[in-house]
Amino acid sequence: MGHLNAHNFGFQIVPAPVAGTAVNVQINSLALLQLGMNLMVEISTASAFRQPPNPQPLKSMAVMAHLDTGASRTSIDQQLAIDLGLTQTGVGNSMTAAGQHTSPNYAIDLAFVGTNLKTIINLQVGSCKLPFDKTKHQANQSDPTNFGLLLGRDIMQLWHITWHGPTSSVYISD
Repeated sequence: MGHLNAHNFGFQIVPAPVAGTAVNVQINSLALLQLGMNLMVEISTASAFRQPPNPQPLKSMAVMAHLDTGASRTSIDQQLAIDLGLTQTGVGNSMTAAGQHTSPNYAIDLAFVGTNLKTIINLQVGSCKLPFDKTKHQANQSDPTNFGLLLGRDIMQLWHITWHGPTSSVYISD
């Protein structure tokens, strides 16, 4: 299988296992096949908006994100952006299966929870209606069907991603 370097996608095990302990972490292959690749991210008020002279308060939320190879740009659920009090930076057009869609753009800081992947600061994102439900999220933050962010190719181009079909394994490194 090889080894993971310091910037690979990984998992945090708390408490840490004793040195020398073999650890095997698996994602249910059926879930990966049916739902695609979903991971926990933390969306925060963009650093650019937390600077003087008029700093905004830091607001953040950890939500599930879905890797969307068909999306050129990362997009946040519109209601989630409103709930986080994100500042609109403009509007943008995107092409969806339902046709062209015009929606607000936002800037966010994006961290990848439980990994060593680099945080992305002041990321410009689009917005759209996603299946994110805040009530369901409060009951189960790691529900892979309740995602609040689509990770587009703008993020994926920063990574080396290996999707090994026969074993339904995904390896991500930056």
